[in-house]
Order: sequence, then structure tokens, then C-alpha cells
Amino acid sequence: MHFSVVIPCRNAERTVAGAVRSAFDQTEPPLEVIVVDDASDDASADAARHAGARVLRNSRRRNAGGARNTGMEAARGDALAFLDADAVAPPDWLERARRVFESDPEVAAVGGRIANGRPGRWGELDWFLNHSEWIRSVAAGPRKNIPTMGIVYRRDRVGDVRFPETNSGEDTAFALAVLARGGRLWYEPAIVLTHLHERLDGASFREKQIACGRTIYLTRSALDRPGRVLVRFPALLFVFPHLWMTVARMARAGYAGKAVTLFPWLIAGEVYRIRGFFEAKREPRSAAGVMNAITPSPEARG
Repeated sequence: MHFSVVIPCRNAERTVAGAVRSAFDQTEPPLEVIVVDDASDDASADAARHAGARVLRNSRRRNAGGARNTGMEAARGDALAFLDADAVAPPDWLERARRVFESDPEVAAVGGRIANGRPGRWGELDWFLNHSEWIRSVAAGPRKNIPTMGIVYRRDRVGDVRFPETNSGEDTAFALAVLARGGRLWYEPAIVLTHLHERLDGASFREKQIACGRTIYLTRSALDRPGRVLVRFPALLFVFPHLWMTVARMARAGYAGKAVTLFPWLIAGEVYRIRGFFEAKREPRSAAGVMNAITPSPEARG
């Protein structure tokens, strides 16, 4: 099996080199590492190139989905390994993915857990609020969705499916479209990706949670995802369902103490999410455009 690692990159000069190096430092060496510079304003392309990657550049911004599509079109491998520009893959990432593929031909993609690489309040809040489902080592098995921060797809299972050119739910739409062609997404908790995001102040925290709230509205309006009832009955948001799920997941993962100390900030994050949800709901024209973009086509759904 030949792995093409595709890293979408937008203004990630400080982290992309680490992502590239982790892709090269695999016990199962990749065929190639491709960084797609999505019209960055910084020196991301130079940093990626100096780390050894093949760099492609989008002349206009196409968002995370479009950047991954550019990389897919150029990739030569029979397995497409997507890695975010602010993530570091463990050395056995590709090896473990290959083992799963060889053990079960019905597996279309393999992804894993997410670890926090940013200690401190802002890093922990981002980790818990945005990735609580993926912080705990539970049994391996099939999932309906796995983050594209670090996931490997069989190319023949992907076929002509492509990511919507957006940053809002593009990975979920892609996963659902691939699943509609047949196969399963496999969660392998022994694979642990380390997230090194740059959202390390209050303003960035607020901006991210508002964006998450917008994504919740858009994806639940367009896709068959848990929480669709919130679109019909948005008043349920004020019961803070995501907050209680997050706290429960933190407790099960051994972070009950953190749940207590961070609780005021977790509430603030949920309030920002609710704000983003209603912002998207009040923008029917722009929301409709994004929803059409992230909805899998009839051909992709099969």
C-alpha cells in the first residue's frame, strides 16, 4: 500500500513544518507528502518546502475542503492520508492504518484519538469543547464520523467523491458520501494525533466557538447528523446539551477535576456556540449556499 499524505494549509507557518516532519517520520514511509497552500498570507509554503514537502498552491482561497481536493487530484498513492497543518502524527500512524486495511477490506478509512498539544486554559478549552468525543481510549470499532485532522482513506473507496469547498462540515459531508458508496469508518484509539492549534487567547476562543455554532446549524440542516432536532426546536440549545455531553465525556476520560475548574469557560464557549447557531439561522441566503455545498450529491449518496 502506497500512502500519499495530503496537508491543507492556510496561514500555518508556525506549525506546518512539524506536521510535514511527522508525516515523513513514519515507520511506514509515505510515497509522498503534499502540502496545499490555500492562498496563505504568510510563509507557510516556504516552511513546508524546507521541511521536505511537495508544495502546491491554490491561486485563490478554496478553504480546507478545496485544498484537500487539490491534493487528492495530484496524489499518486492508493491510500489518501489527510493530516491537518496544526497536527502531529504519531510514528506508527500509517503502519496502524495499513494493518486495519489488510485485516478488513470493508474498512474505507481509519482515524484515531486526538491529544492536546497546547497546555493551559485555551488549549484545554479548545480540546474539550471541540474534540471531547475523541479524547478517550475506548474500544476500536466502526464510527459514523471521524475528524479529518488525521485520517487515512482507501482511494478506491473514495472514488470520485470530493470535499465541499468550505470550512463548515466539509469533513463530515465527505465521510458520509464515502460511506454511501459502501464500507466503514474505523476508529483506532491506538493512533493518537497531537493537536497544536494557534487559538491561544480569548478572542480566538470566542471566534472558534461561534464558528462551531454556525457549523452545527449548517450541517444539521443539510446532513443526517445527531442533533437535527435543534434546527426544528432551537430553544433546546438553552438546555446546553453539548455542554453536558462534554462534561460527561471529560469525567469518563478522567478529567472531572478539569470539568469543575474550567466550567465557567465551558459555559462561555456554549454561549458563543449558540450565538453562532442563530447567526447562521438568520442568514438564509448564505446558509443555503453552504448547505447546498456540503450536501452530498445524489450520485455520491448512491
